[in-house]
Amino acid sequence: MAKIRHNNIIDTVDSVLSVSKKKGIIHLHAQDHSLNGQYLTLNNHQVLHFGTCGYLGLEHHPKLKAGAIDAIERFGTQFPMSRTYISNPLYSELESLVKEMYNVPVVISKNCTLSHLTTIPSIIRSTDLVILDHQVHASVQEAVKKLLTQGVAVEMIRHNNLEMLEDRIKKQRNKYDKIWYMADGVYSMYGDYAPVKELIALAEKYEQLYLYVDDAHGMSWAGKHGTGYVMSQMPEGLYRKMILTANLGKGFGACGGLSLFPNEEWYNKVNNFGGPLTFSVQIEPATLGAAIASARIHLSDEIYEYQEELQQKIAYFNSLLKQTNLPLVHENNSPIFFIGTGTMDMGNYLVQELLNDGVYVNLATFPAVPAKNIGIRITISLNNSIEQIEVLVDKLKLHFESALIETNQTDEKIRKAFKMAPSAQISTAAIAKPVTSNLLTVKRYSTVEKIDTTLWNQYLGNRGMFDWHGLMFLEKSFRNNEEQENNWDFKYYVVEDSQGKIVLMTFFVVGLHKEDMFSQGSVSRVIEKERELNPYYLTSTGIFMGSLFTEGDHLYIDRESPYWKKAFKGILEEVYKEQDKVNASNLVLRDFAAGDTVMDEFMVEQGFVKIDMPESCVLENLDWSSVDGYVESISPKSRRHFSQKIKRNEHFFEVKVKNQLPAEELEYAIGLFKNVKDNNVDLNTFLSPDKLFYEMNEDPAWEFVVLYLKEEYSSNSKPVSVCFCHKNIAEIYSPMLIGMDYDYLMEYGVYRQTLYQVIRRANALGCKKVNFGISASIEKKRVGATLYPKVGYFQAKDNYAMELIEATIAVEKD
Repeated sequence: MAKIRHNNIIDTVDSVLSVSKKKGIIHLHAQDHSLNGQYLTLNNHQVLHFGTCGYLGLEHHPKLKAGAIDAIERFGTQFPMSRTYISNPLYSELESLVKEMYNVPVVISKNCTLSHLTTIPSIIRSTDLVILDHQVHASVQEAVKKLLTQGVAVEMIRHNNLEMLEDRIKKQRNKYDKIWYMADGVYSMYGDYAPVKELIALAEKYEQLYLYVDDAHGMSWAGKHGTGYVMSQMPEGLYRKMILTANLGKGFGACGGLSLFPNEEWYNKVNNFGGPLTFSVQIEPATLGAAIASARIHLSDEIYEYQEELQQKIAYFNSLLKQTNLPLVHENNSPIFFIGTGTMDMGNYLVQELLNDGVYVNLATFPAVPAKNIGIRITISLNNSIEQIEVLVDKLKLHFESALIETNQTDEKIRKAFKMAPSAQISTAAIAKPVTSNLLTVKRYSTVEKIDTTLWNQYLGNRGMFDWHGLMFLEKSFRNNEEQENNWDFKYYVVEDSQGKIVLMTFFVVGLHKEDMFSQGSVSRVIEKERELNPYYLTSTGIFMGSLFTEGDHLYIDRESPYWKKAFKGILEEVYKEQDKVNASNLVLRDFAAGDTVMDEFMVEQGFVKIDMPESCVLENLDWSSVDGYVESISPKSRRHFSQKIKRNEHFFEVKVKNQLPAEELEYAIGLFKNVKDNNVDLNTFLSPDKLFYEMNEDPAWEFVVLYLKEEYSSNSKPVSVCFCHKNIAEIYSPMLIGMDYDYLMEYGVYRQTLYQVIRRANALGCKKVNFGISASIEKKRVGATLYPKVGYFQAKDNYAMELIEATIAVEKD
């Protein structure tokens, strides 16, 4: 089968961030003429600054400023040479000071991202295994992606899950020379720590285990000489099997990345030829001068005064938070705090209100956190006074309460999203008002049989094969099967206003699905190899608008109604209840028209991310009475294609339309369909049950367009193609599945001929249009179909499966 359009993660992220940008929350520009670390001027309004990563405020320290100015005066604005040839004179001085801080060899790069890109490919070999912590920084994951193309094996474990890590070590230790576990020392969103001491104990237990830890956010505010949180957990110095990276930015007050090695061998490998280290421009003299001044502070007792003062402020902030009902996701003594809001809607509202009231905090959003785990990220620095911290907490309490009310969010929902214990304090805002209240009524059904046939067909039955009788067919086909993946629960929802008018109607199915369903074919092929041994690898329960079988617009919503958003929120509340009941990991709302900015913003604010879906292919012009009429209805380019690729081959085929297939031929047709399924993993779903085809054979709404090769051209008397077609109540013809014999596919143009014969059959039946569904959109366009770009909205309980697939499997060009 031909390819489908796949989602681009960049477009997904763009759709999420665009909503926050529109609301004036991100991509802001400070308007100050000078900065002191306490305040920012944003949108002509001075606000308290609780979003910095300069935890010790050293970027404003007079010694660092003087060091930068002196370096410019002596060495200019840059030293434009590769370090392979000559380094700026300040490099050796900085390296000497950093080595004195850590007492190990160090390589200094322009920033931490370049440190990872320099070090990881230089150290890791094809005989090694890399295991990523689920939440390790994106810059580490990007560096590791280079290894995938070199054949290095990469896996991922859930965040800080040492039991899962040890299990992988036990299973893989005899296959690899080294197993590298990669983690952050301090995680940038939640401010929680890597279990450093426990990891070292595990590395002592298993000689194959080595550690690569990024402590960018732990630098300066912790550890002897400000060497960071990770070093504070290793009183005897850098562990013998650990490579540590640290940051000369953030708490250090300058810029640059450190790669620290426990031995000269690793140091020499990276320093002699470390990829970007060799080819990238050097750190600017001003930055080197500032870094040298900061290193001297770190080697003095002054650093401990700063560390102690910051810890006092962190402790005070923690004590104030304990007196509130704010959902702090992790409590510890790092300067990073995360207050959960759950939805983007509440996150945006809360950040906006705080900004308007004079406080700036970071919005933490997808993909840094899952779309259902949005929140605000607050950082405490030495620049923040005790009085300002008190102001922050007062305003947080005030606006958090109002945000709960305005966005119909609850403390209970937020804590559940973050797997936190229920709060002992219940505020008045913690209890959400019913979304629908007395303005709307939500009706729920577990079978379409309970819904009036005429009503269903009026609003949804005229769109595809999911008319009332079509859904009865699906309910019979996907119930009481042996395979768990082929048993679906159907959920139907109808929302009426107080006048009894339908505002919304839709249906969902609950069922097992493959996490790589929309991944590229090269990725799915790798995963399918694992499924040969473990059939349910990377599968989970999901809730899907429509079903995994049907295609088309599964949602009727009256956008003219003033209550349409309330109706939609009411349905989402019902779906969330079902999600909790069945422990579904993913929610997918499918087949919305692309370019609907109002719907995009609404869904993003409900905690969904937009994903590109395969295009919907529809042939809408069946108003012709002859082949010549058909040819006139398509484009000149398509006419040439028809003449050369379809009409020229038509004489090879005998075409029969059958209401039923004999038992033997039905079995053969099922086998042909499995041929197609096995050859197409671009839309990777489970194989449909044989029962589905038996039900088709008995249902009068289904028929079979069967192509045989004529006797004079082949001795094969069996079908070379079978198309399984449905005609709905509104005379829409839907070729839902196809089976083909690949031995004849290319020579006789079997697929193209089948498309054409389906069109002829739909025309003969007097149908209004042909729903060609998804995939092979170029071929379908050539026979006259119009392509409609579609999007879906996706929400996961966490990003683990998505990130595992992206980080551990190389994407190849199919």
